[in-house]
Amino acid sequence: MRVTSEQEHLIALPLDGSIFLRGSAGTGKTTTALLRLERIYRERPGESLLVLLPQRVMGNSVKRALEQSEAYHPGQATLTTMNSLARRMVGLFWPLFSEAAGFNRPYAPPQFLTLETAQFYMGKLVNPMLDAGAFSSISLPRHRLFSQILDSVNKSALVGFPLEDIYARLSSAWTGSPAQLNVYQDVQTAASAFRQFCLENNLLDYSLQVELFRRFVWPEPLCQRFLKGSYQHLFYDNCEEDPPYAHDIILEWLPAFKSALTLYDENAGFRRILGADPVSAQRLEKASGRALVFSQQHTQEQMQALQRALQHHLSKKQPAPPRNQLVEALRLPEKPARFFPEMLAQTADIVSGLTREGTPPGQIAILAPYLPSAMGFAIQQTLSAAGLQSRLLRPSIPIIENPFAQQLISLAHLAHPGWQPSLDPALVTNALSASIAGLDLVRAQLIRLKLCLKGGADFALLPFAAASEELRERIPAEIADRHETLRLWLLQAPPEEPLDLYFSRLFGEVLSQPGFGFYQNLSAARSTAVLMESFRKFRQSLNPSETLRVDQVNQDFARMIQDGVISAQYLDEWQSEEDQRVLISPALSFLSSGRRVDYQVWLSIGSTGWYERLEQPLTQPYVLSRQWPAGKKWTAEEEKRVSLEILDSLLDGLLSRCNKGVILGLSEFGQNGQEEKGMLLIKIQSLLRQAAREAGNG
Repeated sequence: MRVTSEQEHLIALPLDGSIFLRGSAGTGKTTTALLRLERIYRERPGESLLVLLPQRVMGNSVKRALEQSEAYHPGQATLTTMNSLARRMVGLFWPLFSEAAGFNRPYAPPQFLTLETAQFYMGKLVNPMLDAGAFSSISLPRHRLFSQILDSVNKSALVGFPLEDIYARLSSAWTGSPAQLNVYQDVQTAASAFRQFCLENNLLDYSLQVELFRRFVWPEPLCQRFLKGSYQHLFYDNCEEDPPYAHDIILEWLPAFKSALTLYDENAGFRRILGADPVSAQRLEKASGRALVFSQQHTQEQMQALQRALQHHLSKKQPAPPRNQLVEALRLPEKPARFFPEMLAQTADIVSGLTREGTPPGQIAILAPYLPSAMGFAIQQTLSAAGLQSRLLRPSIPIIENPFAQQLISLAHLAHPGWQPSLDPALVTNALSASIAGLDLVRAQLIRLKLCLKGGADFALLPFAAASEELRERIPAEIADRHETLRLWLLQAPPEEPLDLYFSRLFGEVLSQPGFGFYQNLSAARSTAVLMESFRKFRQSLNPSETLRVDQVNQDFARMIQDGVISAQYLDEWQSEEDQRVLISPALSFLSSGRRVDYQVWLSIGSTGWYERLEQPLTQPYVLSRQWPAGKKWTAEEEKRVSLEILDSLLDGLLSRCNKGVILGLSEFGQNGQEEKGMLLIKIQSLLRQAAREAGNG
């Protein structure tokens, strides 16, 4: 493996002291760090290594690289995140601080909540508030309302301000309608009630795990002796993607390590919406004994030229580069599409051409600013028609938007008549069609109309023997047999069987068999596993002092999923880098995955979603940050400044993770029928016009 002089210098430095390495993506920082870690394995056997990452999904590639070293020993390195470390330490030292922290049952074990179960309990508190008229001036789905309140609660712990200051911080920056101040007061009321509920019931959501670690566990001498004695070396990657509390801990911990290597990606901080703070991370540079900069890009020359050109057009801070290589890096359809489906068809043609030319499908990523379910489905259908397999990467979306999860929940409803709320008839039709191979939606609708008894609270399937002669003529015999197999299985499902076991049996005994919808479908298998894990965590988080029937727990979980609870992150969703299907993902999720590909397809480049912040009326990641001055107003100028920063950072990150070229997807009208003329489109058009003029002059 060839290394540059910059890399050789870092690898050869003594294995003592702390080093802070900064540079943009693609300069070889992580590769060099891993080579340096091999020296630790060889020259310091028996000394343990802490590999700290901002999120778990980055750990697989790092772990694979470490395992390739001949000197690697499985027990020598611990790969974790600060959040995982905090949770583990809080659980380990719980008896030392639980009473002082104000928990109602300090001698009982705590229950750790996932994002999903935290939303469930938040809903129990906020739903009565909604019925009483709270949040009346905004219109949001309930799952988004719950998640945004939790986001404000989390920010208080990650940044380090009191939970009681949420209203004061949000309201002091607000410049719009006074009605919004009432909304912020409702957020504060819900946040305080949720915290009190957690203290009374020994429930530890994400914010409490962080706050307890920061306030009680880390300052405890016993904890510090335990942690500092456990690890002699530190490798901290992508520190700019972590929140300020993580930097606070590492700043205090740094002198205790024999060696420490901290990596900082310039122009990154893609997880700001989740509390990432690049400015806070720069404090680690001053605390390190040596600071280095990598400047030599490893991406191909035409990609570097494109990166510099876009930076010049966005900020005018960079000198305009030569344009002769831009055509190699940017691909446009011969004729711009007028409507969204036409753009998808053009994209499929281009992607098919790339695969025919020898590009592996796994080296192609189709990216969009947002990826709603309908859009993801449309892209996959278009690619499938062109003979291309693809996979969706859509973390942190409502679980019910996963079609396989929706199908399983609908079948659970059919097996448990009486569950509330009643099942939508369209979901019954979809579940039957998706479960029985060869059953199209028209015939599934006929079965639902003629063989589903709507009585009481929900549907119940009737035997095919009750079908009319007309229906028998329209439904092939093999479809009728599969319907009867599914009906009998659902009829015999034990009412007190936990849903994870129910889903497992339904998958193994029926849906994965020949003739049924999950047969040889790996995506369906993964979705089933995620739904089972989600239920197990839900059941484990329930208050042990409450005695609930299994059927009630099952029904509560199904209702939570139907209400649109946003999914927690599951490692299986991110897949391995060996997956050789075309990747379809929101741009930020792609950046968080740490992947590099040969080609990227940017869909809807005229959309403002490439740089505009998500609508978040109940929280504000920039105002609720450590860098926001107290009392400063959030103005239109601030919004514009942040939009430029987001676009600049996003483009820099995407281009640094692209090896050969970018394919631009453009339609005059977007998916919603609106004309799209966003900032990214304008900048690219300006860039291409300039390149054409220079080519003409040449």
